[in-house]
Amino acid sequence: MSAPHDLFAACQPGLEPLLVRELQALGAEPRALRGGAAFRGDVRLLMRACLWLGTASHVMLRLREFPCRALGELQRKAALLPWGEWLRPNVPVEVRASTRGSRVYHTGAIVERVENAIAAAFGAPLLRPTGETELVARVHARFHGDVCTLSLDATCTPLHRRGYRLESAKAPLREDLAHALVLASGWTAAHALLDPFAGSGTIAIEAAGLALGLPPGRLRPPALEHLALFDAATWAEVAAAATRNTAASQTAPIAASDRDAGAIEAARRNAERAGTAQHIMFGNHAFAAHPWLAEPETAPPQGVLVTNPPFGVRVQRADNLLSLYQTIGHRTARLGPGWRVAILAHDVRVARRTGLPLHAAFTTKHGGLTVTALVGEAAAVTSEESR
Repeated sequence: MSAPHDLFAACQPGLEPLLVRELQALGAEPRALRGGAAFRGDVRLLMRACLWLGTASHVMLRLREFPCRALGELQRKAALLPWGEWLRPNVPVEVRASTRGSRVYHTGAIVERVENAIAAAFGAPLLRPTGETELVARVHARFHGDVCTLSLDATCTPLHRRGYRLESAKAPLREDLAHALVLASGWTAAHALLDPFAGSGTIAIEAAGLALGLPPGRLRPPALEHLALFDAATWAEVAAAATRNTAASQTAPIAASDRDAGAIEAARRNAERAGTAQHIMFGNHAFAAHPWLAEPETAPPQGVLVTNPPFGVRVQRADNLLSLYQTIGHRTARLGPGWRVAILAHDVRVARRTGLPLHAAFTTKHGGLTVTALVGEAAAVTSEESR
């Protein structure tokens, strides 16, 4: 077993509590920080994190932290590090830098000095990424005050890029945000799930993956294969364990609907790539015309409506948005007390027009805008409750 490493799982701001719970489920002991969670683990846990985390965007390996006040000092100290234990000589390296409140402030010069240190360690010029490069090792140099932290990205591609969403509708929802919304909704595989604004199908696909016990990183290349830390035998064991954990089937229906026929066809193809198409009921309907919403007696007795309603460029006028949310509230309330709702909203005040008893589960960024996940029971607020 390899020695434990200092690790950091990064996520969208606001998703930290959900990420912490995911790490705890993997057996880690995480500590929530802004923008992620710190934890310690060996290569096996690092691989499992890259494979199973659904709300993370990256997993970083903390290499070293040291005081540094000058560029020459940076290159000298970086050159002493065991780069051969972390990097493969045949894989291109990309160095990135950031600085805050430090006398070492020139990011371009920081990158150059770290590159020089790595090249000296290997005794050869540094391989640089090209447009056709698939595997790239990314080193991050972060200065905060007079302290430099060097980290290595354990994820060759961002974790929210699952590999199934090759086709998108308007304003597609990132996979990690869809995953977070499903988790925050309180949905389980024993309950039905409906996304009536499915777009490219991300919410339904993420939910089906959870119901089936599929690891979010199942379509990506083996974790750490771009690094010297990669161990084929350990990865084979991690991948085999993930296959054994896969559930045979789900117990309640998952429905994805959209008024755009092209979006639903794209969602269906995305689900096929994700291996979840046969577990999702796709439909081409306007919101109120979905069978469960038009005739609530046909809907399952228990479920969760989880959705990312149109906002921004997807809505032409503000009054259209108000009317839409009022309709969402009216139709959802008719589903009965066995249903819950989770809505990702840009304007919380407008979302309150649903009349549903919603509370904020998390607030984060989506497409450059601040969005809030509002969750609650699918029951209208009475006049007394609203006073």
